Amino acid sequence: MKFLFCLLLLPILTLPARASDPQLVEIRAALQRVSAEASQHAETRGASPELTTVKHQLRDWIESRLAKLTGDSDEMEKTEVVAELNAALKQAHLLCATEPECSTNDRTRLGFLGDIKIDLRQRDSFLVLQTAVGVECGYDESAYVYRWREGKWKWIWQSEQNHYTKDEYTVQTLHAVLLSPSLREGAPLILTLGSEPWCSSNLHSVYYRLWRTYADDYTPKLLLDGKETAYIGIHDIPIQGSVGREDALIEFTALSKDIQVFNRPAVRHYAVHGNTVERIGPVALSPRDFSEEWVAGPWEQSKQWSQPSSLTALQPEHDVVLSGVDNGEFAATSHCTDSADLWQVAFDPSDKKKGTIYFLIRWQPPYRFTMVRVSDHASPSCTEEDPAVDDEFRTLFPVQDSRE
Repeated sequence: MKFLFCLLLLPILTLPARASDPQLVEIRAALQRVSAEASQHAETRGASPELTTVKHQLRDWIESRLAKLTGDSDEMEKTEVVAELNAALKQAHLLCATEPECSTNDRTRLGFLGDIKIDLRQRDSFLVLQTAVGVECGYDESAYVYRWREGKWKWIWQSEQNHYTKDEYTVQTLHAVLLSPSLREGAPLILTLGSEPWCSSNLHSVYYRLWRTYADDYTPKLLLDGKETAYIGIHDIPIQGSVGREDALIEFTALSKDIQVFNRPAVRHYAVHGNTVERIGPVALSPRDFSEEWVAGPWEQSKQWSQPSSLTALQPEHDVVLSGVDNGEFAATSHCTDSADLWQVAFDPSDKKKGTIYFLIRWQPPYRFTMVRVSDHASPSCTEEDPAVDDEFRTLFPVQDSRE
């Protein structure tokens, strides 16, 4: 395996430094050192501390060329600067997309860079920079945010993966760097949404991270660091989100206990209280999905979504289902005739020694769910099967991709 890994890197190691810009020559040299050491760092996809050197050299080179953009720049000026930066990388033979030995090799991007991305936000008060350095089966992407102040772009935040151990190195494709609305001279919350790149499989980690920034020179504070296994093959964008002044909302496709359905939409909504976060509703988009969320979480969380008068009865049921049920199949959700907002979800565990579990759920529009009862027998009033409740596609981010 190591021999094959080295063969993949051979074209990169022998590539001469063809950049005329001294800073790009240094970046090329650092990339060659990363490639030369890659076989020693298989557990981190060829990445080593030398990769941090590349990230910082690339960031510094870009910063030295940001003077063409100001707090009054328009979209056209931004587009021109981005085009110039990427053209310089292309001319230096550093862009993977334009180098055949990299662009045609699906296994590795080591030794090359991805496109530079720049965006201006909130009437050009903030500049968001994204860079990408190649690793095995993808790119290690970083992000930086600058604020226009006193006639220059001032760094206020960054997201880099610089801990190169098997457990800590969470290389990711960044799908969004979102800033909350901020008042004049205020400091935004920053939400990043990413997914783990790899050469095969649609089951990978998604990441969502939330920071508080400060108007003065304080180090940004990480408030939320989420990592979950997701099915990323359904949507063009595998994780979506938005951030407000006091909350962050995230949606992705999680794995389901239902062996027939396999996946389901997952919602994570957090209220921000100072430097702490609290998960709040909505927690799901259908009764079936809510039953899975209610079971999957610890009781201290699930009891917040439970009928207060039923807590004593629900806690042991929650703990038994959480510890004793792995997977199975859901039956069609049924509406209960004795109350317009009550629905019954039935789940048949794959372990035939365990009987059907019936969840009685109150559903109030649009997506407010409360667990009322968990039982081993069906409610006699819940007989109106409604397959549309389960089959209807629901999302809080309807523009994420096109649908027929």
